[in-house]
Amino acid sequence: MIGTELVRELVETVILTGRVKDCDPCSLLLIAAPESGKTSIVLDRPCKAVEAFADLTGRGIHMVLAQRGKEITHLVINDLVAVLSHRQSVNRYTISQLNALTEEGIEKIATPGGVQEFKYGRKGVIASLTLEMAKDARMWWNKVGFATRMLPFCYSYPEELIIKIKASIDMNGGRTFSKKDNKEFKTPVLPFSVTYPEPVIKEVRYIADVRSSVMGEQGMRRLKQYHGLAQAHALWRGRSKAIVGDEDVDFLKRIDLYVSYSKPRPL
Repeated sequence: MIGTELVRELVETVILTGRVKDCDPCSLLLIAAPESGKTSIVLDRPCKAVEAFADLTGRGIHMVLAQRGKEITHLVINDLVAVLSHRQSVNRYTISQLNALTEEGIEKIATPGGVQEFKYGRKGVIASLTLEMAKDARMWWNKVGFATRMLPFCYSYPEELIIKIKASIDMNGGRTFSKKDNKEFKTPVLPFSVTYPEPVIKEVRYIADVRSSVMGEQGMRRLKQYHGLAQAHALWRGRSKAIVGDEDVDFLKRIDLYVSYSKPRPL
């Protein structure tokens, strides 16, 4: 979609955090008003490292891990509203499993049917949510730690961008074109080592600390996310001798402006 290049770059960078050696997969929450193209951006290019769902429960997460845990690095939830529309007990169990999945990984569960083990460690989550739903859910998410496990990217469309998008829709007569020919987003099969110079580490630390202070957080998880994003973006730029540099810090600074659960910023 027109004008969403930064969001697309962020989504692909987040996916690549699952392929940076010795880094945890980063999790992303796209927060915007309806009609903001959140789902379209995430699903625009096929990728074998992710599995996308219109709805998901805690038990469903276990099934996905059993079937595709080895191949995927991220679960995509097209619209978190659907997940949060179940009864409260189901919602809370789902969030608890997403918490475990993104923090230490789900290794073993006991059910009436027996003990089930999973061998593939942490996974990231990429989900979309409206601004109002994010505001409603945040208090509970803060209590259980889910809010800091996700990177909230809160955005809106400026009026001039809305005009351009509508003009593009008119040009195509309102037709929707097939995405079958969209180029696959490929990720490394094995974890990839990225060189991370000490001066850049310190700069990223400063950016993360300021954001954590603004959001009223202790900041350990946010710092890990920012370090992961910086290294993954170096990998996004090129996979031959990937080194974190000024371009990756500049990308992080642009992304950092949108990190919020309640204050959308125009793209």
